[in-house]
Amino acid sequence: MKWIGKIDKEPVRVYDNTIKLLPTDFLPNEDAGAGKTMTFDDTAPTGMKPGAAAMELVAIVDIPEGKKATHVDIYDASHNLAIQVFEMNLNASGLTSKGSGNANTTLDITDVSATATNYLAIVVTTTATSERVHGGKVTIADQ
Repeated sequence: MKWIGKIDKEPVRVYDNTIKLLPTDFLPNEDAGAGKTMTFDDTAPTGMKPGAAAMELVAIVDIPEGKKATHVDIYDASHNLAIQVFEMNLNASGLTSKGSGNANTTLDITDVSATATNYLAIVVTTTATSERVHGGKVTIADQ
């Protein structure tokens, strides 16, 4: 395999001043146990469907170099689920809270500037398997 050099372009999910969060960006956490996963429901209402009532769906988001994350929007099927935003690091354990609120409203988080090791974890707390998460966005600005 021959190295042809660095490809210098923005990730596909960065559009102007936002990072798009797709349904597939969400992972189930361990709260419901290993056998309880989540699925994409393609019937109305569409979106990510938790496999257990008490499950958190977690989106992991990379902040582009030279940018800072300033706001988070998560969209659900009219349930206004609780959301929390954390800063995490590749090289250390732990969560640093950057804000909490509800889906379907814009959450103004404590700004998180990109570093070589940090990223965001956005946690959506579900309460029923009938709930759906459609996706979301992270607003970014120059550092």
